Amino acid sequence: MTSAEAVEPLPAPGDAVPAPGDARADDVAAHQRPAPAAEPIARHLHGTLDDADAPVLVLSHGITDSAACWAGAVEHWTAAGYRVVALDARGHGDSPRWEDADLVSQTTAGARLAEDLESTLEDLRAHGLRPSPDAPDAGPLTAPLVVVGHSMGGVTSLEVAARRPDLVDAAIGEDPAFTTPAWNRLLRLNAYRQVREMRGIAADPVARFALETRDNPTWSHEEVRASVEASSGVDLRFIALGCVAPPTPWETIVDDLAVPTLIITGTRRVVLRGSYFPAVTGRGNPNVAGAVVVGAPHCVRRTFPERFHSLTDPWLEEHLEHPARPPRPH
Repeated sequence: MTSAEAVEPLPAPGDAVPAPGDARADDVAAHQRPAPAAEPIARHLHGTLDDADAPVLVLSHGITDSAACWAGAVEHWTAAGYRVVALDARGHGDSPRWEDADLVSQTTAGARLAEDLESTLEDLRAHGLRPSPDAPDAGPLTAPLVVVGHSMGGVTSLEVAARRPDLVDAAIGEDPAFTTPAWNRLLRLNAYRQVREMRGIAADPVARFALETRDNPTWSHEEVRASVEASSGVDLRFIALGCVAPPTPWETIVDDLAVPTLIITGTRRVVLRGSYFPAVTGRGNPNVAGAVVVGAPHCVRRTFPERFHSLTDPWLEEHLEHPARPPRPH
């Protein structure tokens, strides 16, 4: 996710936004599980994969990014002994493009995002760390598994963790793109702008790389390059929907989280800004903790990697050393 299109200024929850006047499927709140996709999403494995006891982090990126945009975090976490599975969301990176049936509305597309992650986790748990479902069975994965996601990937990770705690031991969301029906209407109305921006990046990726590195001096050039490449190749039919998350209401996700969860945000052009962050973290779920990195934008990790990992690393150590549930049998 490049900085210029990371987060459009949106109304806070409760702000009045003119409704379009029709009851669209996009505004359906309940999660609707779609039919299985023809092709699974791409996964990229990192770390000492044959260390059966090493915890596994499953990474889900934000809209217009790709698995390659986690390069710094992958290097950090694999050096710390974690095994990492970085995913390309559908229509991003090496994953298959979107199918027409899933692009009917924001609801169907958002449900597919969650289904893709859920199916991947099911395969990892049943068959171990293998590069694709077609690869040889690596045996069941019994080590602790943590879903980690940014923005779109943050909501998707938390939604699946809330519905399928049997697959997940803990969850981390980096400024998850929790939305409301009003936000979704605005995103749908303004999606053409992001489509236009992605076309501009694809037309001149060198100029975009120069802009991003100038405006974000702390971002690694490797991740900026990966982000620009991902934006240049993203499936624009998905971008045109204005979909950034599964359709489950954020209140339901937060209330249903039964595994340890850490939600991190910043203070500059973030989704969880102002009163929104305490509204999310203050709902009384003892499994949910929050942290704010002052001065950080939507891409907290990319802007202040040391500060980000100073929050995630001790939290991971604490919750994986003292898990909320008994270890899975080998």
